[in-house]
Amino acid sequence: MNTQVFELENLDARLREAVHTSGRGPVLLTENGRPRYIIRDLDDDDVVDELLAQNPAFLESIRMARQQVTEGKALSLAEMRVKYAVQENE
Repeated sequence: MNTQVFELENLDARLREAVHTSGRGPVLLTENGRPRYIIRDLDDDDVVDELLAQNPAFLESIRMARQQVTEGKALSLAEMRVKYAVQENE
């Protein structure tokens, strides 16, 4: 899924108002009386999280990492510290 970006200045007045209202809480958009979309205010961390959650390569890397843990191929944090000679407070 590709993320599309729309500039607020290019949206109609009612939609701009809904976007600005989202700073006070989520705004639910309906279509034919049925809930379809939610607009909510994002901070910088939310944006990164949302983009990563939609990135197929990232999702595949998570799947592979979980598989490695299941298969016993992953190292614990303590093992990583020993392997790379990292002190706990570094």
